[in-house]
Amino acid sequence: MKNRSFDLLWCARTISLLGDALFEIGLTLFIYDRTGSTIAMGMNLIMFFLPSVMFGFFGGILADRYNRKLIMVLSDMARGIILLILPVFINNDRWSLASVYVITFILSTVSQFYGPASSSILPQIVGNDSLVLANSTLTTTIQVINIVGPSLAGVVVKLYGTTATIYADSFSFFIGALLTYLIRIEGKVGKAEEIKGIKSLYTDLAIGVKYVLGRKDLKLVLTLMFILNALLGPLNVILPVYARNALRMAVEGYSMMLSSYAVGSLMGAAAVNFVVNYLGFSMLIGVGIISIGAGLATTGVFENLYYAVFAMAVVGIGTGIINVLVTVLIQKTTPADFLGRVSGTLAVIGVATVPLSIAVASVLLNYIDADVYFVCSGLVAVLFSVWYFIHGRSCVSYEEKAQYRKTQKD
Repeated sequence: MKNRSFDLLWCARTISLLGDALFEIGLTLFIYDRTGSTIAMGMNLIMFFLPSVMFGFFGGILADRYNRKLIMVLSDMARGIILLILPVFINNDRWSLASVYVITFILSTVSQFYGPASSSILPQIVGNDSLVLANSTLTTTIQVINIVGPSLAGVVVKLYGTTATIYADSFSFFIGALLTYLIRIEGKVGKAEEIKGIKSLYTDLAIGVKYVLGRKDLKLVLTLMFILNALLGPLNVILPVYARNALRMAVEGYSMMLSSYAVGSLMGAAAVNFVVNYLGFSMLIGVGIISIGAGLATTGVFENLYYAVFAMAVVGIGTGIINVLVTVLIQKTTPADFLGRVSGTLAVIGVATVPLSIAVASVLLNYIDADVYFVCSGLVAVLFSVWYFIHGRSCVSYEEKAQYRKTQKD
């Protein structure tokens, strides 16, 4: 794709995402090393996810009302400045968890405005004809960073410490702001008075919830998201504990398992187009659930680094499969005039379960070992797969499977 503005956007996103990967792992390990508390580590992750639930919709409103490029530039600048301040609070004997939580919350809040603006600006940059290729390129880049980022973060933390990852992320945001500023945008954003008010947003949300609950297949998607987010949401709390206590390799083990999970997700997503024609749509969803359950349960049984890396890849494969199939199910069966509200409803509900699951896991890990938690989580996923094959599978109709296979052949 020969598009200078898209190249600038891609570079800005890639650099910022790589910086985020360094920072998130570095700060998580810092909190756990300083406190030894899973609750402290979990609280920081909750502070990171809460703004998604609280402000996610408002970020979309601002993206529709104001200059999207300006929102992106200001968001990157703000995040870069916030990260420059963070080392002041953690590199002294009087550091407090409260200050880290506040900064994490503010940082994540700012990100809620960048995300919608970045997504909304893409059609203005590449045009409708190139949207598929542009989104595919950005998604692939994210997966690659998810693979490379944890391992790179482990090396940086080991050699230079957490502060280096914070400054690297801060620098990445300043570079991202500069590259975004250089982007040329075709077309203008609509005037503020032409955009519906905040009250109508909640009305649309209510309509979306009612529509989702009125369809069996979307209720299945909602159930899938609830169960899987409850099981996989706390991974960033459980994996550092497991790597440190069971594997005796805190930084290396944690980063290797995260990278393996990302590799598995990429493999699972890539395999769907080929495997679905043989197993069928609904069967493949069940295979994905079983993969997640088997990977989680056996990680707790075999306390070995190499097996843990393999098992996390299996979990990632299942996650990648389900993510693709759920997206296709929503897009293929939901009318265009409901698609935005349905996607928004499912996304908000899905994100909302993550802080709750992290809080529960953080408390439980003070009473049970991480390997026990893995086994129990895996068994829950396996039992859920049994329910799915008995009852849930019928929610995905034959017509939907046939339509998907026909689309792939065409």
